[in-house]
Amino acid sequence: MKIAFFSNFLNHHQLPLCEEFNKKQDVEFVFVATEPISQDRLDMGYADMNKQYSFVLRSYEEGAEEKAMKIAEEFDVVIFGAAPLKYLEKRMQKDKLTFYFCERPLKKGYWRRFIPITRRKLNNAFIKFKNKPLYLLGASAYASYDLKLCGFNEKKCFKWGYFPKIETKNLTKLLSLKNNNNKVEILYAGRILKLKRVIDFVKAVKILVCEGESNLHFTIIGDGEEKNNIEKYIADNKIDKYITILPFKTPSEVRCFMEGADIYVFGSDFNEGWGAVVNEAMNSACALVVSHAVGSVPYLIKNGDNGLIYQCGKVEEIARNLKILIENKKLRDQIGENAYKTITKHWTAEVAATRLIAVAEKIQQGETPFFEEGVCSCATPIKNYWIKKEKENIK
Repeated sequence: MKIAFFSNFLNHHQLPLCEEFNKKQDVEFVFVATEPISQDRLDMGYADMNKQYSFVLRSYEEGAEEKAMKIAEEFDVVIFGAAPLKYLEKRMQKDKLTFYFCERPLKKGYWRRFIPITRRKLNNAFIKFKNKPLYLLGASAYASYDLKLCGFNEKKCFKWGYFPKIETKNLTKLLSLKNNNNKVEILYAGRILKLKRVIDFVKAVKILVCEGESNLHFTIIGDGEEKNNIEKYIADNKIDKYITILPFKTPSEVRCFMEGADIYVFGSDFNEGWGAVVNEAMNSACALVVSHAVGSVPYLIKNGDNGLIYQCGKVEEIARNLKILIENKKLRDQIGENAYKTITKHWTAEVAATRLIAVAEKIQQGETPFFEEGVCSCATPIKNYWIKKEKENIK
């Protein structure tokens, strides 16, 4: 089977999946990079992987465009990511099996589907091909509902995501490493942007400190437009002894911080596509406190089992969840252990590559794909505020 992955550039979140495809004996694999990596990414510590791997075709270089178009036209299966639509159009002309890998298209609100420019973009990428062999690989639990609203067949949507490197660890040693902390260590790593809502966790720390909780320390790794506001809030509320802000670290350095952290927090709003740091924090056996709006959360996290989910923006709910974990080490360790087992057994690049090949074969044979849960299972549409309904049912 010939499989190609078209995207803008190769990054460390996509690399493990590409390597899994590339090492399968019955697969010829090519990653088509349609643009160089940006300087911003390089400044954040990303490597220029476009030039590091033999399976990468750089279509932006002289003489490579014709090869890329031929791949689009002839390969058995194409995963289509952030790439020019001309490649997708060529495949659809030939009725070739294609999986559109994307985050949710209506991040800024369902109403945006009525804006002419948004509707045109969705039509050109999805809707006009809805009767063609085009399927969705949802890198967000919210993608299938967004597309359903626009007229795309929900039965052609599969659960997917990002599959960063998963490391097999001695779980006992990994959890014991966290026992060396003087205080319960809480971690956030990434860009400090409004959509990430990092200040929500800073405010939650303030609530806990005001309640007399002192057995905690919050480390923020990163930089961005909201950093100055956060620093001012910390200073104004005199909680600097509980919070440390560090500059960007390389991906490997961040993983070291994760392995030492007791709790990992991630609070993005609906503008967050997937959030691959959730995978990485689970792999590091952190107890996660995460926003329901993050695209990966409905797929990866079972509330109370392998993480704690709160309604995005609810600072008091964050504080309650942090307090529960700070005061209950046994629960903290159990949630971290369950998170590790979930991500290492069910959401790896190896599982994803194997399952996608199986799904592609079924579709090509005119049969119905068969996975009931997890990667490549049917992506049942999920509305934005499912968390409210879930909590009402619990009550």
